[in-house]
Amino acid sequence: TRLAEIPDAKVPGDAILVELLDGVPAKTSWDFPRLRPVERWQQPAAAWVGLPRRYSSEGLIVDRPSPFLLRARSHLKLPAGKYRFVLRARNAARLSIDGRMVASTGFLSRNASGHEKVPPQVVSGRDDLVDLSPGHQQALVDVTLEPAPGDDRLLLLEAFVGGAGVRTELGELLVGVAPEGKPFRLLTGNAADSPGLSEVEWNRYVDAFDRQLVAWNDQRRRTSDPIEREYWKRRHRIARQAVPAPALPGTDMSLGPVDRWLTAAAAKSNESVVGDHTFLRRLALDTTGVVPTRSEIRWFLSRPVATRRGDAITRFLADPRWADHWVGYWQDVLAENPGILKPKLNNTGPFRFWIHDSFRDNKPIDRFVTELVLMKGSRYGGGPAGFAMATENDAPMAAKAHVLGTAFLGVQLKCARCHDAPYHPFRQKQLFNLAAMLNRRPLKLPKTSTIPGGSPSADSPVKVTLKPGTTIDPIWPFAELAGGKLPRGLLRDRTDARERLAALVTSPANHRFPHVMVNRLWKRYLGWAFVDSVEDWNEAKPVYPKLLDYLGRELVRSGYDLKHVARLIFESRAYQRPAHPASTLAGNTPPAPAPVRRRLVAEQIVDSLFVVSGKAMRTEHLTLDPEGRRGSNTFLNLGVPRRSWEFAALSNERDRPALALPAAQSVVDVLMAFGWRESRPHPITLRDGTTTVLQPLALANSSASHRTVVLSDDHALTDLLVTNLSLPEIANLFYLHILSRPATSEERAEVVAVLSPGYSKRRGPGAIKSPPPSSRRLTHVSWSNHLHPDATRIKLELERLVRAGDPPTSRLTAGWRERAEDVIWALVNSPEFVFSP
Repeated sequence: TRLAEIPDAKVPGDAILVELLDGVPAKTSWDFPRLRPVERWQQPAAAWVGLPRRYSSEGLIVDRPSPFLLRARSHLKLPAGKYRFVLRARNAARLSIDGRMVASTGFLSRNASGHEKVPPQVVSGRDDLVDLSPGHQQALVDVTLEPAPGDDRLLLLEAFVGGAGVRTELGELLVGVAPEGKPFRLLTGNAADSPGLSEVEWNRYVDAFDRQLVAWNDQRRRTSDPIEREYWKRRHRIARQAVPAPALPGTDMSLGPVDRWLTAAAAKSNESVVGDHTFLRRLALDTTGVVPTRSEIRWFLSRPVATRRGDAITRFLADPRWADHWVGYWQDVLAENPGILKPKLNNTGPFRFWIHDSFRDNKPIDRFVTELVLMKGSRYGGGPAGFAMATENDAPMAAKAHVLGTAFLGVQLKCARCHDAPYHPFRQKQLFNLAAMLNRRPLKLPKTSTIPGGSPSADSPVKVTLKPGTTIDPIWPFAELAGGKLPRGLLRDRTDARERLAALVTSPANHRFPHVMVNRLWKRYLGWAFVDSVEDWNEAKPVYPKLLDYLGRELVRSGYDLKHVARLIFESRAYQRPAHPASTLAGNTPPAPAPVRRRLVAEQIVDSLFVVSGKAMRTEHLTLDPEGRRGSNTFLNLGVPRRSWEFAALSNERDRPALALPAAQSVVDVLMAFGWRESRPHPITLRDGTTTVLQPLALANSSASHRTVVLSDDHALTDLLVTNLSLPEIANLFYLHILSRPATSEERAEVVAVLSPGYSKRRGPGAIKSPPPSSRRLTHVSWSNHLHPDATRIKLELERLVRAGDPPTSRLTAGWRERAEDVIWALVNSPEFVFSP
């Protein structure tokens, strides 16, 4: 919907009015008719490092048309005099003041080769002006402003975003101004509060802008879909009517619902629950995916004993990091497999961002599944349409049917891909029935989806009952799970086979779906499950079947709220008991209802390392085209990761140093050592948990773990170690910070013995705290020039810098600092760090 035009006279003077205009012709020209804006907001400064996302009426990420125009206007107070302006942009931009154009940049050119020269790094040579980012242009102009009434100036900035054959990425767009003899500052509506443009100040602005983008996206997404929300409220009323609440067994009101279903088994165990420190570490890892901070531990221990654990459960379930911890799980289960360099087999779009949004908003899981099945929104920008992709696959919808079956129905259709499943009661036709429903029309069986040479011998367990070219209709093949009839009100388009499939999977009449979901939760939090094979329920005989049914009903009656079921589990004594070794499992269950000791998943380990260090990951953008000169269909830009789920395969199978991303690779190496999959061509739930020699080596010697250990000026512990803490206090600090508990008397004595030499003279004389290191990895190496010899030399130097790590602080003497680092290293490398307590 186009917005009404705001005349220049009504443009604000205390903010920057930003508007986005669609309908710009895909040509390198400013010659096009005047357009009306479709989006509008205000912000303090004329600087951008991204744009808020656009959402559909269903709350899904959608693409903007390419190209589009950003227009920014403001009335500024600039007295008459001489000024120097700086305009920086990736694409064409022009800056006008009072109708006079004063600066401009050129149009971005598309590139299809790798043989260009590596452009030199543009160094500003000024302390007040951060160096130019790769792939960007700069215009520095001197302007003399004549006297004007009230010193009022109308600023107009216009910038192209995207274009034919290039991604719709803004890059860094900014306007800075320096009055004669004064430093550069960003143009803002309030000159007194203008951020500076030094490297430190610019990095601070970028961090703040990134946080603002998150807030904008949350607000836009949560207000974009009122009609959709009403539809799901109506669906959940229908579901609650179909699933009555079960009566709880027993009369012991001191027990929670979960424990009342487990009383017979629990009575065999005299185990008490774990202590507070252990409980909080377990809860934090299971909800946020990282160890608790010292401030979170202090808050927890300050709560009344009677409500302490319940308060913590409420707080951590409301933590936005809940979403971060779930993304990696669903990336595996749904085979999310984006490629940053040209499509390979079974690449998908990066629908990770939709997964994250869904869990950030606590989206009902039936709506989550429905959106996934409908595959709407952006394909390359993070919407569920990315799930529809399966590059170089002869039957992509068959691949998606397999994923959906294992994820939400416990139906393993992998062996029905090219023939009837020999060890499951599923025929190839059933898989392709689902595929045809996803396809919204009948589907022909490709010749490549059958066994070459026809049917095997008669005594073979493998049977072929479909011939190549057979047409398969879009029919629901699992009447035993949910009949063909659906409650009134579930379908909005009765002719859409894909919507019908989503409704049949999530219908309250389909009891398998909620059972599969709560089984996944139980397995995730306790390490064992009602049905051990969470993705294959063939011939399943659940343990504690009544509890499974109760939790499934609770999921439905709560409006398919996973947090509601998670709370029931976290509040139970079963969850809060000491963990049993995996070797004590009898079949699928431990001797008493309690967690099984689990090694943390790769993302928990890596993300916790960065929580311990207090440092940002500071990697490159996950793209091999940082200039933005190629399209999203061949080159993705997944941004700068802040959590482990944001990484992807770095696509350097060619082993060309010029295509390396050394900082990102240092993190990926640790993730892969602990079972993370850089490529996900097929779905899994449980990763390979084999212990290998690479795992202790990765923790002990990798560049990523080295950054956790080295006490640089930005390390979370450095500031505390230069204060007047006693040695026993330092010992407790280390244990609480890294292992979430106080040190025992023996552990304190060991740490004190290590740190005593040089303790009284540990402070470096006259040393001051260095500014935080830049997160900007400045290199002009891109796909356009990666075959030039200079590209390899530059990347090898970057690799050397990454291996060197962060410079240690000079505020601590080298000898004592290294002893403190030895203690940190020992704690990070202890089994206690990598196992759930």
